[in-house]
Formats: sequence, structure tokens, C-alpha cells
Amino acid sequence: MITADESDKNDGKDFFANDATIATRNLDAEMISKVQVYDDRENDPDHLVPDYKVNKIINLKFKKAFKQSIMANGEAGVGTQNRYEGDGFFSKFHDDLQLSASVNSDNLSGTKLFLRDMHLPVALYGGSGGITEANRANFNFNDKIGKNLKLTMEYELNDRISNDHQSAQTQQFIGDTTFINNSATLRHNHSLDQGLHIKAEWTPDTTTIIKYYPDISYTHNANNNTATALASTNFDPLINQDISSDHSTENSVQYQHSFNYYHRLNKKGVSISISNTLNIHPDHSQDFSYNNLISYLTALPSDTLSRSGKNTVTNFSGSLGLGFHDPLSKKLSLEIVVNGGYNRNEGDLLTYDEDFKTGLYSIFNAQQSNDLLRNQWQQTIHPDLTYTFNDQFSIKAGFDAQLQQIDNHFSNSVNNLDQHFAYLLPAVEFHLDKFNLTYSEAINQPGINDLQPITITYSPLFTFIGNPDLKPTRLHNIGLNFNHYYQQSEMFIGFNASTTIETNTILRERTVNSEGATITTPINRNGRFTTRLNGNLGKSFKKQGDWSFSMNTNANFVTGHNFFEVNGQDGYQNTVALIITQQFSANWKDVLDIKPLYNINTAITKYQLVDYKPQSFTTQVASLGTDLFLPQKFVWSLDYSYRNNPITAPGFQRNSNIFSFAIAMHVQKKDKGELRLTCYDLFKQGVSTYHYASENTINDSQSLLLRRYVLLSYSYHFTQMTGK
Repeated sequence: MITADESDKNDGKDFFANDATIATRNLDAEMISKVQVYDDRENDPDHLVPDYKVNKIINLKFKKAFKQSIMANGEAGVGTQNRYEGDGFFSKFHDDLQLSASVNSDNLSGTKLFLRDMHLPVALYGGSGGITEANRANFNFNDKIGKNLKLTMEYELNDRISNDHQSAQTQQFIGDTTFINNSATLRHNHSLDQGLHIKAEWTPDTTTIIKYYPDISYTHNANNNTATALASTNFDPLINQDISSDHSTENSVQYQHSFNYYHRLNKKGVSISISNTLNIHPDHSQDFSYNNLISYLTALPSDTLSRSGKNTVTNFSGSLGLGFHDPLSKKLSLEIVVNGGYNRNEGDLLTYDEDFKTGLYSIFNAQQSNDLLRNQWQQTIHPDLTYTFNDQFSIKAGFDAQLQQIDNHFSNSVNNLDQHFAYLLPAVEFHLDKFNLTYSEAINQPGINDLQPITITYSPLFTFIGNPDLKPTRLHNIGLNFNHYYQQSEMFIGFNASTTIETNTILRERTVNSEGATITTPINRNGRFTTRLNGNLGKSFKKQGDWSFSMNTNANFVTGHNFFEVNGQDGYQNTVALIITQQFSANWKDVLDIKPLYNINTAITKYQLVDYKPQSFTTQVASLGTDLFLPQKFVWSLDYSYRNNPITAPGFQRNSNIFSFAIAMHVQKKDKGELRLTCYDLFKQGVSTYHYASENTINDSQSLLLRRYVLLSYSYHFTQMTGK
């Protein structure tokens, strides 16, 4: 989070809290007198959260001359292929009042590489899939009303239109038969999101803090998809062709709030807190789907389906909590939290088949309609004790004693399912200097759709059977981390490790016949685990003559043991993945910046109890970003990225060379204006391809990307001091 503060105290106001880059891109360095970094203890007045879990706040302290000022930025650009961009920013500071607005519109699909005096490397995968037009607006109000009330209001709007052409291939291995599905899909999506976020904080005295955060949002989605899929096997060159389309609209409104009352009872640190949350989320959608299956096998009939579905989903949840904290002694402290919660999830789906004689959706499909309702009550008491031996060593231990009552209502023709659960979920934490070791347990309940005791045939190729005997999944979580910055040597070392062991994991049991038709049902299995390791090393080196250097190494390691069941045969999938990213930075006299990067991603999948061949793949990305500030008022920016994915399916692009450059010239008084010429993907090789193995399948996909364009843009930065 970034805050802006004109005073001498840490009393900053959020500066576009949802997007810190707005602050970094629009604040002039000459406005800042000091940069502070401190722990975000705003919601932790008793310092109960361990240091390693606390986020940092960057507080920008303005010079007094800018206490009353106006800032504005504007940028506009046009290019080839009808590419365009437009940005605008305005902010006014007047004592404690801050008004800000930001608008942006472009159809560059997230490929804007070079910002004002800032070099951003190409994304590792060459940008996101699809061609996207985005329009954004953000309005922010911050003020301190009187001495005790702080008010923040933010309105944001995001309007996004995307078009994508995706090719995919799936290979599924069943005995000696390999089912191959090749598909081509056209997707068009239009989404509109609006949100109003309010933060009100009142401190009537030094012992009391009252916070109320209401939030309301509206979302509209419209999707139009068409797809053609061809299915074959290693024995039959063509078994079926599936032509489908889907047109859907969705409208959703959500209101949620959080309320917190904190009061310190005495100087010893005894405190109480009251918290309340509320979430109301109605969602309405309408879907029209068409599916024409042409079968070339006598055992699988051809079929044409045309359906309309109207779905109404309403989610309601609320909670009320009471907390008590008491430092029993200098070394021992007690915290007790009691919480009660209620969740209501209601879904009403009405499905109609088209009457091909009349063209109307008038044939009610009872099998694919439902009226689901889940009421869930939960009561939890969480006591824990913390014993601090010294500044380096402490132990925290507690548990969740939890009661759950769940009523599942399916439909009039199916019996309801009432469930009652009681859990004791322990939690413990060891803190030793910079090391922290934690253990905790959690419960995930199966979804109501999986619990339905019915069989649904969606098409001749897919049938679902519910399972009312599903058990909740229990998660055992173990974590270890170490983070420290060595100020004298300017080096940061971070290490995080976590393991999750599950009991009663829910997976899909599948039966696949000789024609490729699949029946799935959810079942429970024990023994799945996932282990993640992350290491980060950052180092700034002493200046060597006119050169300064820094480096950062990041390594991620993931291993997992999973299981699957296909045609009654149990199998295990063991996956190991390693991702290493190495970055360097070199600067010469603030005239030349060089930033090379190398990324390697390796994954190996092996199987047990089934005769499947092991799968492995390695992708590599190398990039080089360069900025040259010569001659005066000119900036030359170059960015090259190479990606290699050697084992994609035939017909998919394996390599890409993305070369982009920009030439910028500062113009006008104090270099407030800038002319920039940008060329993205000079060689037209941008690609978005993915390859992965899952259960008994190998999956490849490739999406459409925005390729070469040239853009000419002009920007201007304006600052005016209105005070003395």
C-alpha cells in the first residue's frame, strides 16, 4: 500500500489503494521530502500478528510547498492496425483533502511496455491471450473530518472487450486406445465492472477505534462462443464431430461490509473487539446453447441439442464476532475469539429444450433443472496462548472448536440432506529469531451440486452422477519461512515452505467407453499432498567505478502426490515442477540501464499403478531490456524476449522472438512533454502456448495474440502549487 502524507506523523491517506502504480507513475520526485516504510498495524492494534505476516506501507511525505497543489497527466497515442491509447490523471491536494481521478482507454491487450521514464519487460509468455480493448476509470476522495474521523471513497469502473481464437488438443489414454480431440474455439466477451468502496475510521479517544468499510459492486458479462471439435483415436481417424455455440449474459450485484469496534480497557493492554461482516450477492444469468454431434460410429448416436437455461443464484452470509485479549504477564498473553456465522446459498435453474417445429424454447427439461438451497450455521470459539521467552523465541498455541449445521435442499423429488459436524482444529506457531514454523487444520465442505443424489445426462458424450455420501475434506497445513534484509551488505534472503496433507479429498471418478463418452461422479480418497518451496535472494553490489549492479534470484519448487480413477483402475500422479528466474541489473552513470532475465520452467509427471508413460517438459524464456538516455532529452528503450516450448503438439508454435523498441524525446519547458514512437513485436512472433499433463491426459493450447504494431504518442505532465 502507498500513502501520501503532508504532516510529520504517520497519518497518511491511501493513494489509490487498489492500484499503487497510479501513485508511482504520477507523483514527481521533487514533491517528496521523505519516503517511510513501516509495518501495516492498522488492523492489529495489539500487535498480535507476527512480523513476518505483516504487510509494509510506503508513506510518501510531501514537501510543505506541495501541501496545496494540483497535478495532471495526459497521454494520447495512435498507431497501425487501428491501435490507440489514452490516459488521463488529475489530483488536487488541499490540506487534508485529496481528490484524484484516473481514466484510461486502449486496445493494446496489455502490451504497453514502456511507461514514462520507466522500462517494463515483456511478459514471460508474450502477453495474455486474445485481443483486448479496455476502458478504465478511477475516482478517489480522501479527507480528515475534524480530528477523529477519516473518510476514503473510491469509485472504479472497468469495461473490457476481448476476442480470442484458441486451438487445443487433448490426448487421453485408455488402455491401448488414445483418444485425440482437436478443437478450435472463437470467444467474444464483454465485461463491465463498477464498484464503490468506502472506508470510515473514527477514533473518539485514545482507547477506541471504530471502523466501517461498506462496499457495493455491479458486474455485467456477455459471452458468445463457437467451437468445432474433431475426435479420433489411434485406431479410427474420425469418430465424431461436435459443433457447438453458446451465448450467455450475466448480471450480478454485491453488497458487503465489515464493521470493527476496538476498545482498550486499561494501560496493561487488556482489550475487547466486536466485529461484523455481511455479504449479499444476487446473480442472474441467461444461457442459450447449441450442440450438434455428428457420430461416425454406430454405437454412438448423432444428436442435436438446443437449450435455454435461466439461472438465479443468491448468496447471503453474515457473521458476528467477539474478541478478548489479555496480557496475563510480561511473557504470557491470552486471546479468545468467539464467532457465529450464517451462509445461505440458493440456486434456481430452469432449463428448456427448443421445439424444432416452432423454434421456441418450450420443452421443459426437468432433469437439467434444479432448485437448490443450502443453509449453513457455524459457531466457533478460538482460544490461544502466546508465551514469549525472549525477543527471539516465542510459542503460540490454540485451537478452533467448531460446530456446523448444514441443511441441503435439492428439489421436491429428492430427499433433503441434513448434516451436523463438530470439529477440533488445532493450531500452533513457533517463532525463533527470523524463523517461523506453523501448523493448522481446516475443513472444506463438498459443494451442494456434488451431493445431489441424481443422474444428469448433459449430452451423449457426458453424464454426471451425484454422490450424497461425500465427506468433508480435512486439510493439515505445515509452514516454515525465513525473511531477513541485511542492511550492511544490502542483501535480502527469503525462504518459504509449505505442505498440505489432505484426508477425504474429493476427486472425479471417470468411466470412458470405447466411443469416448464419459460418466463422472465425485468420490473421496485419502493421501493427497502438495509441497511448495520458494526461495528469493536479492543483492545490491558496491559501485564499481561508474557502474552499479544488482541481482535477484527466485526459485519455486512444487511437488504433489495426487490420484485418479478411470474405468475402475486407481492410479497415482506424482508431479515435480521447478521454476527458476534470474534477473540482473546494471547501470552506467544513469545513462545506460541493462536488465537481462532468464527463466526456466521444468515439470516431470510420473504415474503409479497404471501403465502410462511419464511426461516431462521444459520451457525457457530469456529477455533483455535496455534504456539509453542519450543524447540529452532522448530515451532509447529496447526489449527482446525469446521463448522456447519444445514439446507442443504438431501445428503449435514452439518458439517466439519478441523484439520491441521505443524512442522518446522530452519536449517543452522542464521536459514536461514527451513524444514517443513505439514498435511492439517487430518480427510478429508473439504466441501464447501451454502444455501440461493431468491424470491420463496431455493438453496443449494456443491462443491468439496481438502482434506487430507501431504507435506514436504524446504525453504532458502538469504541476501547480496553489498554496503559499
